[in-house]
Amino acid sequence: MSNTRKLVRLAALAALVPFAACSDILSLDVEAPGRIRDEDLNIPGAMAGIASGAAYNLTDAFDAVTQQLSMAALDLGHGGSYDFGGIPLGLFKADVEDWGEYTTLSRARWTAEHGLLRMKEVLGATDYEKSANVAKAYLLGGFANRLLGETQCRVNFDELVDGEYKAGPDQPHTAAFTRADSMFTRAIAVGTAAGSSGAAIVTAAYGGRASVRAWMGQWDAAVVDAAKVPTTFVWNNTFSATNTNYIWVETNSRREMTVSTVMWKDVPNDPRVPWVTTTQKGQDGQTPFSRQMKYKTNDAQIPITHGAEMRVLQAEAALRKGDYAGAQTNLNLARSKWSMAPITLATNPTAAWATLRFERYATLWMEGRKLWDWRRWSVEGAPMKDPASGTRDMCFPISQGEQRANPNIKLGAGGQWGGCPTCG
Repeated sequence: MSNTRKLVRLAALAALVPFAACSDILSLDVEAPGRIRDEDLNIPGAMAGIASGAAYNLTDAFDAVTQQLSMAALDLGHGGSYDFGGIPLGLFKADVEDWGEYTTLSRARWTAEHGLLRMKEVLGATDYEKSANVAKAYLLGGFANRLLGETQCRVNFDELVDGEYKAGPDQPHTAAFTRADSMFTRAIAVGTAAGSSGAAIVTAAYGGRASVRAWMGQWDAAVVDAAKVPTTFVWNNTFSATNTNYIWVETNSRREMTVSTVMWKDVPNDPRVPWVTTTQKGQDGQTPFSRQMKYKTNDAQIPITHGAEMRVLQAEAALRKGDYAGAQTNLNLARSKWSMAPITLATNPTAAWATLRFERYATLWMEGRKLWDWRRWSVEGAPMKDPASGTRDMCFPISQGEQRANPNIKLGAGGQWGGCPTCG
């Protein structure tokens, strides 16, 4: 299933760039309109296509991992015939089966970061610093790095050394957050200079930067950024009828994942977590099947950052300071997006954190974020840690393919797991 999906996606990607900047690219003197040489992209009119290619690969990365992250963190249960290995059971850190999605995640980062190098060369310094396409590429690179940091136990990056790209050593996952912070900051600066065409990019970048700054322990700075994202704001992935949301596919065309076996089966009327019961069984013929209804069509968008997420982030920052009133206010602002009744937050840590966790889980349901929440709260312990996370694995290893190809990846002490207290 996964390999077939990737082949279809790669075929679609090959056709993406020519159509993304039609006015300039299709006027080129090339032998075949569908086959564009690399050097033919070195024109200003191709920059929108490069940014679109980065958006496509980021969407592909989210699509590749969100369904698996949802099962790993029990946002959805497995009830199908596909073999997801130990992921639904919370057993995947040991890399019994290769985590090939590391390539997909890394491709999303690479496409944005290396697209920026081309943009700088083509546009020149002045136009580069005020291009909305450049700002968008920085934004997408920031989100790609955030996704790596939240998903992976450790990460590695290719770097330009003496004119050649070298595969770098494994590093703590926090290196991806540092990289994301830098890219979000650049997206804000360039997007601001771009004017109205960069306004939404700037808002999304504040949302992205707020999250990674929180993950790096910079909660006060995170709150400042989060406050700049309106509650109604959403920055989505870019699914389409030909670039399909596979959670929809696996819960509509098939019945691979179900709500019937996870905590949400006991939460029937929350508009943030919409689902319906059915009389059907899962694709395995045994598991009761309840269908998620958050993603109702094959082109339904998975949010990457949004204002309700920011309100919950502000609530968590307040709760960390013992500001129960501030936490309650922000949780209710988040709930207002769905016209939900306000809640009263308990003023003891254990109960307040239980509520905070539930509100964050519901607000970001099936957006691929819960496993990271389990991981970061588990490191901190009570009252933050969710007892439901238990001893489940909470991050994925660098792929076996990368390990084989890159001699700089260390295993054992100081390598894949060593020196990483939040590796799950």
